[in-house]
Amino acid sequence: MPRHYAVALILLSALGFGGMAMFAKIAYAAGISPTMLLTLRFTLAVAMLAPVIRFRRIALPRGRALAGFVLMGALYTAQSQSYFTALLYASSGLVGLLLYIYPVLVTLLAVLFGWEKPDRRTLLLMAMAMAGMAITLGGHLEGRPLGIALGLLAAAVYAVYIVIGSRLTQDTDSLAATLVVLATAAVGNGALAVAAGAALPHSTTAWLAIGAIAFSTVIAIAAFLIGIKYIGAAQASIISTLEPVITLCLGVALFGESVSASQLAGGALVLTAVILLARRPVRDRREDAPSSDRQGSLDPD
Repeated sequence: MPRHYAVALILLSALGFGGMAMFAKIAYAAGISPTMLLTLRFTLAVAMLAPVIRFRRIALPRGRALAGFVLMGALYTAQSQSYFTALLYASSGLVGLLLYIYPVLVTLLAVLFGWEKPDRRTLLLMAMAMAGMAITLGGHLEGRPLGIALGLLAAAVYAVYIVIGSRLTQDTDSLAATLVVLATAAVGNGALAVAAGAALPHSTTAWLAIGAIAFSTVIAIAAFLIGIKYIGAAQASIISTLEPVITLCLGVALFGESVSASQLAGGALVLTAVILLARRPVRDRREDAPSSDRQGSLDPD
């Protein structure tokens, strides 16, 4: 796959994830709890994707690959729960800022395990994106220690999720991997919803909002897992810092939310970093992999 296609997929993923916050606001206004929202999000996403997998006769992963994607689903459950619970104890700006340190953690993990060798240019662009993201999310950054701890936990768990995904997706169909991740997250969040006694939504508006979130989830996760296969975990995570900028833009366009000059400047910094990263000379990151890692690899795309 050409590099610019992979970058476009990561941008599509950022659009999907960035838009979910808008639909979540609608669902919350209709009275649904975060736990039930997450349960229905992943359950409906599985219902949407499973027929596609069956129609295309895509084989699901087995053995160690299956176990790895189940682990990713469990990590995604933990990340989602940590993030949404953190919002109860800290401002959304602070929680968002804490979550988006994950590109730094992803890069550190990838380098630590010797899977990637980011150059000075990539590190500089990562710093630019992080600075822009911090400015964009700036404002009332208030929070209790529990909220801060959960925000950091969400970032750490997501970083591990991305690093594992960058390795597992090399030899597995990305849609099949997405289905396993979604199904595991649906079961995990469902168990938590039942334990908490969460109720189903009663309004059509809430169901429509949740349906939109579920559809965005399928597109966002699948696009991310395909794109990360070709550009690596570190660069994919940097491009994903565009998510809060997308959320900000959608908030202005759909809900008439106000935006400050500093937020516009921060968004411009993130966008500049992403554009410069996307213009990096094409190179197949799998060329550096040992021959044993390349043999027998599948290219479903």
